[in-house]
Amino acid sequence: MDPRHALLAQIGADIVRFQDASAEFDAAVGEVLALGRAELACLAQLHFGGPTPLSAVARGTDVARLELAGYVRREAAGGGRRLALTEHAREWIETLWGPLRVDGFQLMSALPDADLKLIAGFLTAARAVQDRHATRVAKLLQAPGGSRAARRRGGLSAAALHRVQLFIEAHLARKLRVEEMAQRSGLSVFYFTRAFRQSMGMTPHAYVQQRRVERARELLSRTSRSLGDIALEVGFSSQSHFTTVFRRLTGLTPAVLRRGGG
Repeated sequence: MDPRHALLAQIGADIVRFQDASAEFDAAVGEVLALGRAELACLAQLHFGGPTPLSAVARGTDVARLELAGYVRREAAGGGRRLALTEHAREWIETLWGPLRVDGFQLMSALPDADLKLIAGFLTAARAVQDRHATRVAKLLQAPGGSRAARRRGGLSAAALHRVQLFIEAHLARKLRVEEMAQRSGLSVFYFTRAFRQSMGMTPHAYVQQRRVERARELLSRTSRSLGDIALEVGFSSQSHFTTVFRRLTGLTPAVLRRGGG
């Protein structure tokens, strides 16, 4: 093989290895977030590109599923609607993708401008080739099978715990059923309840109450909204129930705290 063909073969092999490594990385991120390929692509699109019109969201994305999990929210934008990451999701996703982006930028920034332009042109052409063949291969695909959920009898994995916490943060304002939280963890209600307690040192119900009180404390300190409004905002059925739980967990009533009593 002449030197040129050897170099082309080496580049081709390196591209394949790079694609494999990228796929493995995305698969690992997808497992941590408990998302499929389309939903993961949507989160990447929102994370690196910012809020996106619903019409431009990655094809095949189950937006309702992402909303339910607490990853995204819909917001008004001009005369339409767009999709954006929730703040809690953005923080978590940044811990997964952020370091890779930083290292990649540092690697590329060491190259001269001429090399960067050459790489940019190659990538544009390569992406067009890849898109064309991805469309060809996609026609051969059948409906994907169901994924097998990991079953753990000990404490929740870090990924499962993050998913449950994200779900709770996204839905504090409404009644939260343990069945819903268990579903986000991939465990049965029985095993989820036991694993959650082992991980957090409290039951799921107690954790939800704690988060509601913590959210209420934030609202009490930075807003002048009525106690009744705050109670409903953080998921309590009434102001009296809010006051009872708040005092049990903090030793103070919301009114006393607002007046500077703690």
